[in-house]
Amino acid sequence: MFSRIPATLFLLLLSLSAIGLRSTAADSPVAADLISEASAVAEGDRFYVGVRFEIDPHWHLYWKNPGSSGYGIAVDWDLPAGVKAGPLEWPTPERFEFDGFINYGYSDRVTLLVPIEVDTSLSGEVDLKATVSWLACETACVPGSAELQLRLPRSKVSEPDPAQKAFFEDARAALPEGWSGGPLIYEGGEGGIRLQIPDREIEEAYFYAEAFGWVDTDATQVLTQEKGMSVLTVPVLEGELPPQLTGVLALDGEAWEVGLAPAGAASEMQVYGSGWEGKLLQWGFGGWLLLAFLGGVILNIMPCVLPVLSLKVFSLLKHAGQTRGQAFAYGLAYTLGVVLSFVVLAAALFALRGLGERIGWGFQLQNPAFVVTLTLLLFVFALNLIGVFEMGVGLVGADSKVARRKDLLGSFGTGILAAVVGAPCVGPLVGGASGVALQADPLTGISVFAMLGFGMAFPFLLLSVFPKLAAYLPKPGAWMEAFKQAMGFVLFAVVVFLLWVVGQSGGVEGMVALLLALLLAALAAWIYGRWAAVSCPSQTRRRASVLALLLLGLSLWGGARFVGQSYAAAVGGVSERSAEAFWQSWSKERVASELAAGRSVFVDFTASWCLICQVNKRTALRTAGTRELFEAHGIVPLEADWTRYDAAITDALESYGRSGVPLYLLHTPDGKTEILPQNLTPAIVRKAVESTH
Repeated sequence: MFSRIPATLFLLLLSLSAIGLRSTAADSPVAADLISEASAVAEGDRFYVGVRFEIDPHWHLYWKNPGSSGYGIAVDWDLPAGVKAGPLEWPTPERFEFDGFINYGYSDRVTLLVPIEVDTSLSGEVDLKATVSWLACETACVPGSAELQLRLPRSKVSEPDPAQKAFFEDARAALPEGWSGGPLIYEGGEGGIRLQIPDREIEEAYFYAEAFGWVDTDATQVLTQEKGMSVLTVPVLEGELPPQLTGVLALDGEAWEVGLAPAGAASEMQVYGSGWEGKLLQWGFGGWLLLAFLGGVILNIMPCVLPVLSLKVFSLLKHAGQTRGQAFAYGLAYTLGVVLSFVVLAAALFALRGLGERIGWGFQLQNPAFVVTLTLLLFVFALNLIGVFEMGVGLVGADSKVARRKDLLGSFGTGILAAVVGAPCVGPLVGGASGVALQADPLTGISVFAMLGFGMAFPFLLLSVFPKLAAYLPKPGAWMEAFKQAMGFVLFAVVVFLLWVVGQSGGVEGMVALLLALLLAALAAWIYGRWAAVSCPSQTRRRASVLALLLLGLSLWGGARFVGQSYAAAVGGVSERSAEAFWQSWSKERVASELAAGRSVFVDFTASWCLICQVNKRTALRTAGTRELFEAHGIVPLEADWTRYDAAITDALESYGRSGVPLYLLHTPDGKTEILPQNLTPAIVRKAVESTH
């Protein structure tokens, strides 16, 4: 396997003997610098720094696998207590040929990104020091090193550095994306391993192996087309291949981080779930629709949907004496509202993905403007329920057809509200159905999401088809006014939760901005309720209505603008994880390094706006018992926070057949991955750990 190492050492020693060992000097072909995406940092921050290199023409540096000769860039950190540096994030390399030998590296300029985490206990300035070493080669090679230092002032909130914005945008654009095109399987064959690339017909491909000594970097990689599938033959050196080859796969000018598994190993990973859920997914389109329907029905009892469904229960009570035709009309209107909302959200998702956006189900709650709009909508709705103002009082005494039309629109609107609030929930069965939907063509995917919405609306549609079932509900009466007001306070609780969500991503400034928007909305509701009542003169009602609408519009515009600014200012966001060192940030590189060291890894794919995720944290994951369990079995817990947009997390979710959070994975060093249920208990976590250790 390592028969090429003597030749590699010979080339390296020949280069060094020609010029001698040197460190960085004025005539060095490489200039190194340390830059920060943030100009000031706050307690609990997570931000990025970049190790930037300017390389003279015709010279190059080396990737982590240098190829035939050389060695990769190394960074050794000297950080104060409470500051941690994550793994280097390497841009896609280039290939350099010298006398028949192929090397991997970078020319002109390159920036290696590094995530930095600051603990809440840190005080004073953040002093970052790093010793950077490299090997620069042309026809000869020059080792170099530099002592880099960066001092960042403290601030109450993170402050981005506009001067460095372009550098970091370019650096992120140069990173390979996470692979989401299905399992990549290789098998042995003549001339090396044969890598099967499913559902793609490509013209140019190359695999950069991350580990040195397995792939023959000097041999030609051959691309062929077989039965509608692209097959890349990668020459390898002698010896047994590892259980998984990781690296970068370059396809027609794009690059992807991938893990290659030998044929037969894919069955070790429960990508599509287990038991009858997995069997339904294997049925194809019909099984997907059935799974989506059942998952939608179950959504009705998930904590993220219950507050809005309570409004529908109130509606059923209010119309308990309606005719069968009226009941069916109300149920159908509600169903259309839910299904149409799911279709619109799914269509928007597929359209954005078609434009190159790497987003998943629940993308709307990653947008601060949407969160502000939803919060204001629920807040105003709650004010209406507790009696601050009344909608539709002007219809008193109007024709009964108009009244019925109003109720139909109300049912339709309640369906929309339930869908918008419940859509990001990934409850039992929903994860698998939505995951395959996102990997299918748009028409198939939208159909699956529409069925998910139909399943969510089905219990209420069933009550409308058989209105006698509503006889088991309590009879209407004076008590319903108190019940209606109680439902208003349930919605206020949802508003408080959304305020917390904004605080997680936008900090205190984001929460204050949203609270001010809510204050304006409350003022608008009070003005409307006080001076737009039927008893007031018509001119007074018109003026009050216009003023209320202006204030409501101002609250929406101002809230969306200033909360959005707070999101942008919080470079790394505010994370519960930063206050608890036991849970660390997820990255594919971190998982690979821990597994290579023989340690198991538990990954929590989560988001602050995912209520199921927060319940699971409090009851099953962030507990003393689970911590003791992980420590006893040597399990490394990592958190993948999807609160704000993250393409790497989106791709990772899709690679396991999921479109959103929560997702819980237990990786073991033997190459197996177990997917845990979306709803966790301490017993479920313990059983998963003990069955694999």
